[in-house]
Amino acid sequence: MTKDQVKKFREILLSKKAEILSSVTKEEEEGREAVSPGAKDPYDAATEAYGQESSFAISEAGRQTLGDIMEALKKMEEGTYGVCDVCNKPIDMPRLEAVPQARLCISCQEAAEKEPNA
Repeated sequence: MTKDQVKKFREILLSKKAEILSSVTKEEEEGREAVSPGAKDPYDAATEAYGQESSFAISEAGRQTLGDIMEALKKMEEGTYGVCDVCNKPIDMPRLEAVPQARLCISCQEAAEKEPNA
């Protein structure tokens, strides 16, 4: 991978990182506001609790993606960005363009998704 390609992906990852941090913060605030303290009807309380839980689940997914982005940025510093964590082969450029924080090549990703514990 060329230095220009790495630079391009670094910019994309830093932009995604900023976007996710902003989104996670907003979702957590909305989750905290989802349950009103005066909800007396058990059905209303359950609906509001579900809304709060959904907001926190979304932010957890954001945190996972953020972790993947941070790992990709670390790999750039180490010079191992774009290399599959499992087979150590280069990850195809179209895959990185679609998922710049990808840790696995498409073959290893497909194998991981087929595993029962994945």
